Amino acid sequence: LADAFFVWVLVAFVGQMSKAMPEWLVLALGITGIVCFMLMMVPQIHKNWRSQSTDGMSLALSVMWHVSAVLSTAYFAASPNNSVAVTLSFAVFAVCCGVCEAQVVAYRPSRTNEKNSCCVVLGVSTLLLAVSAAVACALFAAFRAMPADATYVVGNVLPSILLGAGFLPQMYEFISRRSVQGYSFGVTVFDLVGCSANTAVIFAPAGVVAQEALKESAPFLAIIAMHIVLLALAVLIKCCCSAGGETGSSKTVEVACVVAEC
Repeated sequence: LADAFFVWVLVAFVGQMSKAMPEWLVLALGITGIVCFMLMMVPQIHKNWRSQSTDGMSLALSVMWHVSAVLSTAYFAASPNNSVAVTLSFAVFAVCCGVCEAQVVAYRPSRTNEKNSCCVVLGVSTLLLAVSAAVACALFAAFRAMPADATYVVGNVLPSILLGAGFLPQMYEFISRRSVQGYSFGVTVFDLVGCSANTAVIFAPAGVVAQEALKESAPFLAIIAMHIVLLALAVLIKCCCSAGGETGSSKTVEVACVVAEC
């Protein structure tokens, strides 16, 4: 309920603000959205590279986000009211997800030659980029030929579900490890800023229909809501479990971590 209320307030605020939004501000927000989506996975990529490990980062989250980004890229590109800023931001997002997946392969514990890790990341990322581009092109053609309702379900509803569900494996990582180590919260910062900016761009055009804009911004709103849940869980685990460990009270640790698991 809290998440739904937050999203409702955000939509109402953006809707009111966009009514008097000058063109230069809309352009600035569009650029902000693109840049934030370009940088969103960079903190995670950098964290993985520095530690030469992807422990603590959920591969399932990256894969689900990757699939969602490919679907959304094709959907927004095929949309009659095509937004270049939104399409480009999702495309770059898909590329960055591919890099994270390539790091999982390169930094696997069983690797024998760490010097070749960069080559593995580059090679796997290139392969994933080619596959993603081919799939996006095929989806683009399919969306142009499909009925509007079917296109909306596959291109907007399904990605929104994948974006939201993608957080669940990462939450499971937090709970099962009783630690937030391995996940970069820089991802959350860039993601929240980028989603807010892209939502504002969608609501910005004069005479925009609020319900239609809400449908178009559904993936961004889903991300915002799930990041709030992820942050709440991380704070609970970080504060409760760490505090219990510092006091040396095993009973407190057990109680706190059981609460975190719930």
